[in-house]
Amino acid sequence: MTDIEPVDKIVPRIMEQISDSPKGWRVLNTPRGEMLVLGPENAFQLQLISLNPQEFTGAGVELDSPAKALRSLRSTPDFGLRPLDEPDIMSLVESLGDPSKTSSLLRSIVSRDPISPIDVGNARVNPLLSGPVLTRPDLGSLDPSIAKLQKSLESSAQRIFRERYPMRAGMYF
Repeated sequence: MTDIEPVDKIVPRIMEQISDSPKGWRVLNTPRGEMLVLGPENAFQLQLISLNPQEFTGAGVELDSPAKALRSLRSTPDFGLRPLDEPDIMSLVESLGDPSKTSSLLRSIVSRDPISPIDVGNARVNPLLSGPVLTRPDLGSLDPSIAKLQKSLESSAQRIFRERYPMRAGMYF
């Protein structure tokens, strides 16, 4: 495990890696701001504190050897951006009354290879389907090593929040 660092340093590294190789990524989060980002070669564990809908702060760490419990997540669909064309959108709208059709169509779209965020910006691709993001009540139930690290990340995230946003932090912690 590398050292815990602020998310504004670790998230750009994650995004750069996703841009370089968009296949093979999985994202798992919790309602409490805990997040696991699993790449084809590595994994990251984050604790995020929302500042507003577009901004966050917190702490994260790159995991040297992801827990065995995370290997089962590799069977889930890749996280990423998938362009939608007009027939996709029309089919989705037409299927809204039939959950089985909607589910089947979404499975078909999610099974496509994700594209790089750089390709989205260069080609002005619009609209996009983003995801899937898997959700759990808490990450600690996956593995004891994750639970232990999560406690350290939570205290580091709160410390970073208090240092960078002392007036806001006084309202919450």
